[in-house]
Amino acid sequence: MFENPSFPPAPTPTQQTIRILQINLNKSEKAHLDLLSNVRSDAWDLVLIQEPHVMSKFLHIRTPNNFRQIFPENRGRDNSLVRSIIWVSKVLETKNWENIDIPNSNDITAIRLTGSYGQLTIFNIYNDCTHADNEKDLKNFLRGRAEEFIGRNRHMIWAGDFNRHHPLWDREEDEHLFTTPATQAAEKLIDLLTEYDMGMLLPKDTPTLQHMSSKHFSRPDNVFGSPEIQEHITRCEVAPNLRPTCTDHYPIVTNIVLPQNRINITPNYNFREVDWTVFRKSLETRLSTLPSPNVITNQAQLDSTASGITTALQETIQECVRRSKPRPDSKRWWNSELRERKKHLNKLRTISFHNHASPLHPIHR
Repeated sequence: MFENPSFPPAPTPTQQTIRILQINLNKSEKAHLDLLSNVRSDAWDLVLIQEPHVMSKFLHIRTPNNFRQIFPENRGRDNSLVRSIIWVSKVLETKNWENIDIPNSNDITAIRLTGSYGQLTIFNIYNDCTHADNEKDLKNFLRGRAEEFIGRNRHMIWAGDFNRHHPLWDREEDEHLFTTPATQAAEKLIDLLTEYDMGMLLPKDTPTLQHMSSKHFSRPDNVFGSPEIQEHITRCEVAPNLRPTCTDHYPIVTNIVLPQNRINITPNYNFREVDWTVFRKSLETRLSTLPSPNVITNQAQLDSTASGITTALQETIQECVRRSKPRPDSKRWWNSELRERKKHLNKLRTISFHNHASPLHPIHR
């Protein structure tokens, strides 16, 4: 670790954190819909997706209403599938980020965030296991525009499914993964990482995939960061409790302490969790102080009566209804029972992942 005078000071509780979720969805519609239903804009600023489900009609990729989608500009120009997209929370100020197009690729997307720290470019990469074309595309892109991504106050993260195995990140006992072709392919990626001084952010030996059939674990997914950004990573780990159904990849969560501008959301009244018995009693007390009901014969009486009732209602609401920030991704069908069931499911997933070395452990059932 080293000090960088051009970077923000050490993190404090008041600074904001850029929260990133990355996941390979295996092109599964069920996995895509599961993520679509559960991802929240107040929990994640960026969602990096590899192998999303692409609807056959119009090559459409479904996106939550509370997120904006970044997709390859090459989409629809050839017959290759889109295997990399980014969802950007609408909470982030649009003037502080931009889409970076990677020419002629449907497998790499990128976003550049800007702030008082300078700029941070995040590449979401799907690297095919049968060839190294995407590594070459990334290398050529960076070399052709080096002045935009390298230098003072310019920082990078490479995240995604690299489909490369090597003892540097895989478990050393998984020797069956380190065939000569696999090692040679991984060394090309390592050379590229070395060229740009990218360090591994996800701890070694952390599995990111459990094969559907064999149930064996491996590490095709990774996260790499430039030197300066590494000091501001507060979390980079697998989140087994967030894994959608029908995908063998585990999500990876990365938190970066950097000040990033967000839109201020005005708190609203939460009428769904009101104690209506208390509300009625409070309203009755206030209404009882108003003049007794009489026949209204003129405009002045109407205005006075309406004003009294309106004031009683507003005062009761302020006293009995809690304020909460509205979420654009709130769902009318969600309730407290589902919330508790979801918590229980997430807990089971986490315990199962932590016991992955014991395949006979009863928790896996």
